[in-house]
Amino acid sequence: MHVSSRINPIFRWPAIFATSLLLLSGCLQQQDAEVLTEIPWTLISRPLVMDTHTHTSFSDGKYSVEEVTQLAIDHGCEALAITDHSDLSEGAATPGYFSSIDAARKKHPGFFLFGGIEWNIPPYEGREHVTVLLDPMLEATLLGTFKQKFEQDTATADQGLEWLANKTGKADDRAVLIYNHPARKDDDLDENIQDILRWRESNLQFIGFEGAPGHQRKIPTGSYRGRFQTRDRWDPVTAEIGGVWDQLLDRGYNIWAALASSDFHNKDTDYAPCEFARIHVYPEDRTARGILAGLRAGSFWADHGRILDDLLFTLSVPGLSLPVTPGEVIRVHASLPLRFTVILKRGTGALESKLIVELIGNGRSGKPELLFTKSLQPGQNRVDWTLTELVAGSDSSSAYFRVRIRRPVEGGADLMAYTNAIRVVTH
Repeated sequence: MHVSSRINPIFRWPAIFATSLLLLSGCLQQQDAEVLTEIPWTLISRPLVMDTHTHTSFSDGKYSVEEVTQLAIDHGCEALAITDHSDLSEGAATPGYFSSIDAARKKHPGFFLFGGIEWNIPPYEGREHVTVLLDPMLEATLLGTFKQKFEQDTATADQGLEWLANKTGKADDRAVLIYNHPARKDDDLDENIQDILRWRESNLQFIGFEGAPGHQRKIPTGSYRGRFQTRDRWDPVTAEIGGVWDQLLDRGYNIWAALASSDFHNKDTDYAPCEFARIHVYPEDRTARGILAGLRAGSFWADHGRILDDLLFTLSVPGLSLPVTPGEVIRVHASLPLRFTVILKRGTGALESKLIVELIGNGRSGKPELLFTKSLQPGQNRVDWTLTELVAGSDSSSAYFRVRIRRPVEGGADLMAYTNAIRVVTH
């Protein structure tokens, strides 16, 4: 494929590709770099704006499926997941539920609507919640049975995860599972590490954490009334450098947490879908299955307050003809220079504001840390940084790198955007 055909159509950033080709020249005889996990569509697809976590009157939300769908469209969503609570007393995953979702799909052709559930994953008696998303062709067939089987007091998480895996066996049909507001009711943040690892052992359908909770209009933010509070509106599992997310990445697990949803229930406590929190998903193609593929791959980022309309985080390495993007994995010789580039397009929430770009990872010292930070004044939209020698993290074989963008807010919580991680395996 010709290099220019891979360029994101929203931006024309030839400098990135020129840099990659320059690094490539003279290195083709060396097998010092190779792609292990490729996401071939990221650099050629336009991201879709999505909300993965909302509620309707089929559980504890105030509005109908159609009303929530219209709110999402009015605020710029291109894809939406209805995820009503799957308690046995609620109406989620019932024939009426799926009938309402189908009616909304017919009324809004071209809009991607998922009929998922928010599962009370056992054995926490409703304390821990997990979003379950399926290919729309499988929703009505599987989710009602899943609810009846695994909202019972005798059910276990392993049983539910194994059942889903068996029913959606092929990789293209796998469910997408997201651990919502992970620290909201925790006594110890480390329990999230054990939870996610145990669940992933049973089922790789767990893609990661809801990095920022919904209920952003509420005080306390996210309804975090327990031991742990949000940090600049993001869950501490995600926001703390060296915290739970970084520890998992450092151990070599590709866990995604660049997710910010509304958890919409009503207009009093919540922003409408995509009004404040937005997930920008690079779909494999412009279908519901393509969107799920983008979520599984980690090919997405999220922002609050509409600070960014687009964000490209890439890694260029001698020996690779194209830059690497979040979710991808490459293998390189540890002595090769790694050139990181961040290019952004400001949204209405940051047109005249300073932005701070932060590169986070473990590839310099072998431990998670803030590697680099740079302030961008209004009109500045690009950052480059080079790491001359790579050090592996605690898994002794790889390093990871992720980006956070910060718009300072005087006297309040900063507005943030997060990417997922790029992983670099050493040899």
